[in-house]
Order: sequence, then structure tokens, then C-alpha cells
Amino acid sequence: MPPGPKSAVTVVPEAVYSFGVAGGDGKILELDHSVPVRVAGIPGRVVEVATSNSDAYALTSRGTVWAWGAGGLGELGDGSMPRFSGTPVRVDFPPGVRIASLPNPMPYDSGLAIDPRGNLWGWGYNPVHALCLPGGPLPAPARLPASGVSMASGAGDHLLFLSRGKVYACGLNQDGELGNGTTSNRATPTAVVGLPPGVVSLVSSWQGSGALLSNGSYYDWGFNQAGQMGNGTTVNALVPVRVALPGPVTQVWQGGSNATNGQTLALVANGSVWAWGAGSLGQLGDDSTQNSPLPVRVELPAGVRISEVCTGGDTSYALSSSGKLWSWGGNLFGQLGDHQSGLPRLTPRPVHVTLAQISATATNVAGLAP
Repeated sequence: MPPGPKSAVTVVPEAVYSFGVAGGDGKILELDHSVPVRVAGIPGRVVEVATSNSDAYALTSRGTVWAWGAGGLGELGDGSMPRFSGTPVRVDFPPGVRIASLPNPMPYDSGLAIDPRGNLWGWGYNPVHALCLPGGPLPAPARLPASGVSMASGAGDHLLFLSRGKVYACGLNQDGELGNGTTSNRATPTAVVGLPPGVVSLVSSWQGSGALLSNGSYYDWGFNQAGQMGNGTTVNALVPVRVALPGPVTQVWQGGSNATNGQTLALVANGSVWAWGAGSLGQLGDDSTQNSPLPVRVELPAGVRISEVCTGGDTSYALSSSGKLWSWGGNLFGQLGDHQSGLPRLTPRPVHVTLAQISATATNVAGLAP
């Protein structure tokens, strides 16, 4: 059924919206919206949003970061550890620290930020040394053992970052998600091996990792039970493998939140969107519920020009060049944004909201209006 009247959203310019459910400590928390709802209480102009499985984050033009969602493991980064905050709180960086960008997504129950000097900051749960630091949780940001960082990404229990042209990783490695040719966990950064130079984007998911290169080639590594590597196999990859796609990739996003899901969306230079991996809830967008170890084309309507793709636990999204949001896949917690929780969708349909950016991790979705 098409979305009903309650799905309509009056979009406020430069406002932040959220929908779906944020979960933390293995529990579903109060943030539960089956349509995009405006997030109030962030002072200043928001320029970027990001998510973890349990929280959402917003970066303002002044370099401040605001967080809302679970807080029991320090995910809010304000020094306190409340069970939950539906109202954004300011992440408490040391005096004088301003943030330039937010890694997207972020590790399990943890937050990340990069300052203009290339320092990487982290806070929250820090499971299995996912923040490259011993112990945890961290209720306020700590500087991580990384310098010259230009980008980062984390999901599940591991972290990737690019430092001076080289990719490093730390944390859990039981399925090869650190890309160093082993399955040994690492508490300190280890270099990803076999990855060509020219990385322009890093992506991650539950026990999966990927990198997009400047020439449009895409490599991934890690967990592969449902064909997440896109190379026609279901064997885990301990080092990066290249995915064969019908043209240079311009943007890519990995999704997945546990061993039963995990998929990747790739936007190709000719405007087509391709997906592979888990498909049991329609998250590949090819009108099926089958997994695919090779890329399949997402069935978007003719004439729709896509500018950005994103995928969470088992739900996928695309933004058109006009800012229209399309969604498909799982919908148990309203993460399709169509006011019809529980009903999955096998092909893309529009959501009644206009966005300039979207982020999704697990069942938690945040968007920024243009």
C-alpha cells in the first residue's frame, strides 16, 4: 500500500530528522518513529549527521557535536551515562577542540569525530578495543592513537581510518574485518594489507569493511555468510577483494547489524544502483527475498537520478538529485519511514521527506534537510 496521509512531513530547511529505533545494551529504547520526525534542541546550523546502532550525532558549523539516544555506556559523550536522552546533548570535548567531520557510521555503542588537525576522538562502549584504546567505556571523548586522519568509519566492534594515505584498523577481527590477513583481534591500529593506493571513502558494517578508490574501484573484506563480499562466494575475506561492477563507483555504503543480514549498495557513474549480500527482507531492492553473492541492479523507477545511497541493518535508502528519499527492505521498527511498521518492501518507494544527507545503522536513521 502507498503511504497514508500521516506519512507527510513538512520539511524545515537545515533541520535534522530521525526515524526508526535506536537500541543500546541489547534493548530497544524510546526513539521510535515510523515517519521522519524533526529533532529539536540543536543550536546553530547543522552541516552533517551520523549514526551508530544506538545514537545519532549532528555536527554544527561551529564545530560542536550533539548526540541523542542511548547513554548507559557513554555514547552521548557528555560525561554522563543516562540510560537514554531523547533531547540532544553537547559532546564534551576538551577546551579549544573543534570538530571538522563525523565518521559515518560509528562502532557499536560508540562515537567518533575528527578535528581539523587530523586527530581522531572516540567515546562510548569501546568493546574489544574498537576505539584502539584499552578498557572502557569512555563517558567523554578521548584522543585515539591516530594522527593525520582524514576519514574513518566504524560499525560492529571495529574501526577503520585513513592516515596519510594508508588504511588502518583495530578491534574485533574474528571474520577478517581488520583486513590484515589474520583473525586475531587488535587493540592498537594494524595496517590493512593488499589495498591499492587512492582511497577516497571508507565504509563498514557488522564485521565487514570496505574502501572506495579514486579510480572508482571498490574493495571489501570480512564477513561473507550471505555473499557480502560481492565476489560470488560465501567465504570470509581476510584481505581486500575487488567487487566487479558495471562501471566506476561514485558512492558506496555497507549495511548489516548481525549475522543474519549484511548488504552493500553502490552508486555507479551511469546513475544505476547495485546491491549484493543479504536480501531476505528485500533490502537488495530487486523484487526478491534472495541473497545475492554478486551485484544485482536495484529496481528504481526510470528517470530517477540518485545522488546518494545508504543502508542500515536490513533496510536500504537512496536520495535522488532533488532530495527525495526512497526506501526499501525491512520495516519491523518503522525504518522505512512510511508509517507502516512491520511490513517489508521489496522495491524502492518514496518517503515523504526531502533530505540532503542520510545515515543509517541497524534500525536507527537520521537525515539532514537541505
